[in-house]
Amino acid sequence: MAQNVYSVNAVGYANVSMVAGFNLIANPFSVANDQLDAVLSNPPDQTVVYRFVGGTFLPPYTYYTALPGWDPIDGNSSLPLGEGAFLYSPSAFTATFVGEVAQGSPIHNAFPAGFSIKGSKVPQQATASALGLSNPPDQTVVYQFDPAGQTYKVPATFYSALPGWDTDDPAGPVVKIGEGFWINAPAAGDWTRTFSVN
Repeated sequence: MAQNVYSVNAVGYANVSMVAGFNLIANPFSVANDQLDAVLSNPPDQTVVYRFVGGTFLPPYTYYTALPGWDPIDGNSSLPLGEGAFLYSPSAFTATFVGEVAQGSPIHNAFPAGFSIKGSKVPQQATASALGLSNPPDQTVVYQFDPAGQTYKVPATFYSALPGWDTDDPAGPVVKIGEGFWINAPAAGDWTRTFSVN
């Protein structure tokens, strides 16, 4: 007698265009191995990833086609779900992120006081508020990077008194799939989101 077996997991992928130069990226999927070799498996030769951890940039990680792979490989050569990093590429390419879609109630993405680089833990393009960043500490500032112009966009600040973001849309800036951005928070916070595809 046959039995049906169902999985509550949803697997997906996202193709994200990278320009030649700097890109501010984030990993939008959960993967068993979040090492750079698994998250960004085949970028152009001498692509560099710069992670910002604990208030400082770590030594850079460089991809060499001759290895092939990232160098060095250590405990920090990863890009966990919801974490962001700068990626410098010598040429334009399409990064394909693959993994499990985070689901649940709530999905947590804690951020410290001060600067950190974050991204949505849900592979969805939407405003910051729609993605769950709707009530961060008062006067939290988001800085988005414009890779086409290699410069920063006008920052967005959250004010509890509004309540909302001081942007054209009080729901805040639009965040793309796989996009990382700086959060500068006056106090630690927890970016939470409830999401389900089933």
